[in-house]
Amino acid sequence: MYTLLKNPTFLLFFLGNIISLIGFGFNLIAISWLVLEKTNSEFALGKIMASATAPGLALALFAGVIIDKVNRKWLLVVLDIFRMFVVIGFLFAMNYYEFQLWLLYPVAILVGLGNSLFWPTAQAFVQELVEEKDYFNANKLLSASYQFGSILGAGVGGFIVHYYSPATALWINAVTYFISGIFISLAPFKRGETDHKPEKLFKALSRGFSFLRGKYDILTLGLTTILSDVAIWGALSVLTITISKEIFNKGTWGYGLMDGLYGIGALISTVLVGHMVFQLGRSRSLLLCYGVAGLMCFITPVMPTIYLAATAYFFMGLNNNSARIIIRTLFMENIPNQIMGRVQTIFGVYTRMMVISSALIAGWIIENQSIISGMSFTTLHYVAALLGT
Repeated sequence: MYTLLKNPTFLLFFLGNIISLIGFGFNLIAISWLVLEKTNSEFALGKIMASATAPGLALALFAGVIIDKVNRKWLLVVLDIFRMFVVIGFLFAMNYYEFQLWLLYPVAILVGLGNSLFWPTAQAFVQELVEEKDYFNANKLLSASYQFGSILGAGVGGFIVHYYSPATALWINAVTYFISGIFISLAPFKRGETDHKPEKLFKALSRGFSFLRGKYDILTLGLTTILSDVAIWGALSVLTITISKEIFNKGTWGYGLMDGLYGIGALISTVLVGHMVFQLGRSRSLLLCYGVAGLMCFITPVMPTIYLAATAYFFMGLNNNSARIIIRTLFMENIPNQIMGRVQTIFGVYTRMMVISSALIAGWIIENQSIISGMSFTTLHYVAALLGT
């Protein structure tokens, strides 16, 4: 696996991606805490999280065509710089005006637009960089950067918000986007010859649908296992900080501990998943991973201490990320590179719809029922993923 890091292009992309995702984690905790401090409403937090995802639905219709037609390296750089300017603009606005909740909506929307294009571009870029025999190892590293960067960023960001302020965390967020853009821009890369003939949007997207119509196994696997990611970026984006604040009375540092241990578990999974697949095979490994992740999700709010709750998050990260690595490898092996962007567009639209629904429903359940009911709802995401395998 680590021989891939000897490739300077992959190494610089890998480092840039981690740094960018650490910045995303800082952004997530800072925005979440600003909302809860201002409103004390989990449903309001759910609406902010949904607003960060909703605009990506429209962009997602074009994202696949964009990803497949442009130089993916430079697209990643542009998206980093774009998000940096959005965050800096918000910080200047906070400096001159009293904070109001409505200011967060344009920030969440614009950063969400950048995120919705950055992540599938990174996935497609990796497929372009490595040979098919290296897909599994490349996915382990990409998934490690994705999980470790974003979750650890939120974890460390929790301590920064606790000891300093949300504004400090957001300034660090802006700097990480700039550094990421520098790293990726320095990666030596020359795109191979590709077909640049104009292609109508409907025709381009129809190629993705046509492919999936003949691949029911890939379609079913995608629609169900994506829900494990929806649990993280939807329901748990509202629940994790609420659990720390309301159940354990630990605020942002408790959130940092829980998300930090999730990130460490995700990182360790990149080493262990290969051994697990060798011993159990892919199908049984997926069943085990989704089963354990769902169980850890279910028991978290009834743990007696924040430390045991964080331990449950560690095992959730370990198993959820192991499953993600296996699924992403299956996709790379079965979806041709030239239409990967189109297929990701279809799954991306579905994912964003589910994330919006998951965040809003979780916020409503917490305010009108209980946190435990909210975590039970989240556990159903993993049950669906398990059944889909």
